[in-house]
Amino acid sequence: MTLKLTLSICLFILLSVSASGQKDVLFHWSFDDKKEVLDPAYLDDGEYEVPATMESSEGDPYSIYGLGKFVPGVKGSAFKFDGFSSYIEGVPTELDEEEPFLPRSITVESWVSLGAYPWNWAPILTVGKYKVTGFYLGIDSRGRVGFHMSDATSVWHECNSSLTNEGKLGLDLNKWYHIAATYDPSVGIKLYINGELVSIYTDFNFDYGIAYSQVEEGFRLGMNRVDLAPSDPIRDWATYPSKYTLDGIIDEVKIWEGAKSESEISVSFEKLRPENEPSFDKRNFPKVKEIGRFRANYTRLKYYPEWDAIWPVGDFMDVVVQFEDMPAKVVFWRGTRYSPALVTENGKWMVDQSRETAGNWFLSTGNREEFVTGCVEHMSDVQTRSSRVSIIEDNPARKVINWRYLQMDVTFRQIDLPNNTGFGQWGNELYYIYPDGVMVRKVLPGQGGWQETIFLNEPGTRPEDNIELEACTLMNLDGDSRTYSWEEGYPVFNLPDANIQITNLKSEYKPFMIFREGGEFEVFNLEVRPEYSHFPWWNHWPVAQIISDGRSANASDRASHSSLSWGDPGDFDYALYGLTNEGNSKVLQIARSWETPAKVTVSDNVENLGYDHSQRAFLFNRIEDSDITSITLEANNESPILNPAFIIKNHIINDITVVVNGDPLEADLVRYGVEYDIHGVPMSIIWLDLESEQTMNIKIK
Repeated sequence: MTLKLTLSICLFILLSVSASGQKDVLFHWSFDDKKEVLDPAYLDDGEYEVPATMESSEGDPYSIYGLGKFVPGVKGSAFKFDGFSSYIEGVPTELDEEEPFLPRSITVESWVSLGAYPWNWAPILTVGKYKVTGFYLGIDSRGRVGFHMSDATSVWHECNSSLTNEGKLGLDLNKWYHIAATYDPSVGIKLYINGELVSIYTDFNFDYGIAYSQVEEGFRLGMNRVDLAPSDPIRDWATYPSKYTLDGIIDEVKIWEGAKSESEISVSFEKLRPENEPSFDKRNFPKVKEIGRFRANYTRLKYYPEWDAIWPVGDFMDVVVQFEDMPAKVVFWRGTRYSPALVTENGKWMVDQSRETAGNWFLSTGNREEFVTGCVEHMSDVQTRSSRVSIIEDNPARKVINWRYLQMDVTFRQIDLPNNTGFGQWGNELYYIYPDGVMVRKVLPGQGGWQETIFLNEPGTRPEDNIELEACTLMNLDGDSRTYSWEEGYPVFNLPDANIQITNLKSEYKPFMIFREGGEFEVFNLEVRPEYSHFPWWNHWPVAQIISDGRSANASDRASHSSLSWGDPGDFDYALYGLTNEGNSKVLQIARSWETPAKVTVSDNVENLGYDHSQRAFLFNRIEDSDITSITLEANNESPILNPAFIIKNHIINDITVVVNGDPLEADLVRYGVEYDIHGVPMSIIWLDLESEQTMNIKIK
């Protein structure tokens, strides 16, 4: 009897010890109740019920807000936050009590995969008041993992993982990670990634445990409770707190009572191997299938599903111009706020600046909310509230596109004009685009400079992936040229009278830009960080929705841009742009044909109105209803004929024959169309695939 009693007592003690070491799962979000999350913006009132996911330990529903969705997870399904709008929030029954129970000693774990690094810290799971009470398990803008908490002192305690020395980053993208953090007042915070201890924090003066408040608001997953300003700003004073979410997937989120040991964390990681790869769509810039026609089309360009979903737009919001004989495009996309892009055959994008002024709050007195602050330009219009693009002409001879935009700061404020109308500073631009891929950008009167040579970097690429280190070639009208390299730092442009610039993208077709004689270029020599790139590198534009007029890019996770030069067009508010695969000599020929066009004489039934550089066209007025019997272009090496365009007022074409020096020009070398003004007056546009350095007589029948 004594032996049996002794054995019973010993067994009870062993079981008690075992039970006391057992960690209890207090909360568990598995996201296995997969369902469709609808966009309430497109549902009638009363049709929408806020969707929820169940926390399995207590059986409480947690509401899903925004445009997140369920995707395949490490086990079953997981939840994917869109990076813009989505979060999950709920109050467990335990936290409704007057004396809410949350442990002093705790383990928090989750599986996570990132599509892009957050703009600043973003939570996997948090409770309490940010940086004041509660705890926060999250990821920062460089991919560091962190567990942060309050212990009712004035210190917000942070235990963070480290960055790689080479890439200055933490977690890789598109890869599953098991994240765990433990806290015990007697030990401190320990942080684990994939079962391995990566950081310890012990800088506590007291053993109070985690201090909780605002527990009636419950837990939140995916989005901060307070907006944070994006990290790495160029100008702190022009960067504001912004709404964003975790751009990634989470699964199997658990809170345990008690701090797990290192071996227990390792076991937790090892026992669950991902069943599925993380589900992220490619984030390539919009692509349009070649049609082999010179066309301007309205369309709705697609980027990637999460970005596309936030835009309440129809199918005719963007404009794409394509060419018959050139695998390149001109793209007006809301992702660039409609700043037109010259897109090469292999998808390299070159863009330009809009009119730009600035409101420098830091030079003023008072609160920055009282002043237009930072850059005042099209880039700030993240929702394209006022940026608009329209097709004005669409005929076989040319396309004319109008781009109009309000110059605003990143809080959508404007600078009023001196005329006191209250309309603010607006930009209005016309693009005259011809079948050879050459276009004139005509900037109508307004405020601020408008030329800055910029190239874009789609996610997954750095500036060096898209452009040669010998990034820029300058030429003058005499044919002198110099190519400049950024390998040893930004260069100094020193070619006299250089008004021609070629951008050496890593593509067959190279973008070029030409000013009238007297225009010039200057290297963009600001904000270069050699440890990251040879070129300036920012990601607050394009496509981003943060409230900032400048943010340095630390990784290739997001769409970004880089600048090469500023341009001064001299006395003219227009410039010539295009793409060519025929080398510098062709660009020089285009420049000369435009700067010093061939001298023109005409027959008696036509009035010569001169050459309009801002349209790249010879202008005429027909004064008799008959064929145009003679247009003579006196060309030479300095004034070559190259794909001339004729704009003839009071002229209607139903069919056309063009005779050059007595011989009919082949039909496929002639493009023509007719446009009518609001009064019904016709205007014919004729474009000829023709080049010569000899005098030519042209008859239009």
